[in-house]
This record gives sequence, C-alpha cells and structure tokens, in this order.
Amino acid sequence: MDTAARRRLVHLLLSKSIAEALLVGAVTVALFFAMLSPSLRGVLDDANNQSITGWAVDEAQPFERIEVQLFIDDQFVAAAQANQYRPDVHAAMRAQDDWHGFIFTTPRLPAGEHAAEVYAVHPASSGHRTLQLVGKPFRFRIN
Repeated sequence: MDTAARRRLVHLLLSKSIAEALLVGAVTVALFFAMLSPSLRGVLDDANNQSITGWAVDEAQPFERIEVQLFIDDQFVAAAQANQYRPDVHAAMRAQDDWHGFIFTTPRLPAGEHAAEVYAVHPASSGHRTLQLVGKPFRFRIN
C-alpha cells in the first residue's frame, strides 16, 4: 500500500471515530433528558432516629407534587408524596407554593452509622419510571 492510500485510510478511520463519538454523545444526552428531569430540585435536610425530612420540586411543573422514595443503607423503606408544608422553600423562591416537603418516620435501626437517600420517582417518556436522587445522601448516627 502506498503512502497516499495509507493517509486516506488513516483519515477515514479518524473521521469514523469522531462520528461514532458524536453519535454516542448525542444518544447519551437524549437518554439523560428522557430518563431524568433536569428541572428537579430538592434537598434531604435532616435524618436522625426520629425522622428524615427534606423537600422536592419539579420546576417544570411547580404545582405538581412529586412522589419520593426513602432508602436507608441501600434498602427501600417507604414511599410518600412531597406534599408537606415547607414555607421556607417557597420563601427561597424554589417553589410556587408552600407544599413540597417530605417527612418520613425513621424505622427501627441498629446502633451505628446509617445513610439515608431520597429519590424522586420520575415517569420517563418510554412509560417506565426511574429514580432520581434528591440532594445528597445524608449520613446519620443511631446511638
């Protein structure tokens, strides 16, 4: 194979690699928006031996209440609606009204460190439902 043919082959392979990378990136972005809500906002405020509290709102649908699920130490514990009174969220202009809080009663747990995570249930356009982490996991201790 002569030098010109090798150059053309290298350019063709590079072009193909760039096109594939762009395609994979576009599919990834499309799946992100189809499966997750970029307008979801929320925080897991507190977790202790009595309750786990926070708030969640979908800025694209500010008057809708979001279903949330609580996991402790990676185990499902409970589901609820984020429909509790939280005037601080409204005052901070994170929601259009005062009703986006959630409160879970902490189940009996053994003494030690635990991690609470709250996920918003997001209906994807495909008809499936996905979970999207609200805020950050909250570590707490039971004495």
